Amino acid sequence: MDLNQLLHAHQIAMLGEARAETRADRAAYGDTIAALAERIRDLRDESGANVDAGPFIEGEPIAEYRDR
Repeated sequence: MDLNQLLHAHQIAMLGEARAETRADRAAYGDTIAALAERIRDLRDESGANVDAGPFIEGEPIAEYRDR
């Protein structure tokens, strides 16, 4: 997937999470959102973007920023 496809998939997952009616459904979307956010950050890092700044995208665990 290219960056635009990843960003689109992330936004669709965010919408799905917002519409989910159960905790289990929201948790499943949360895992997808986090995975997509990680792939987006990795792709941006590979392309030379400064990934040491604050979160690029919602869903990334905050602890990762402190570990860098």
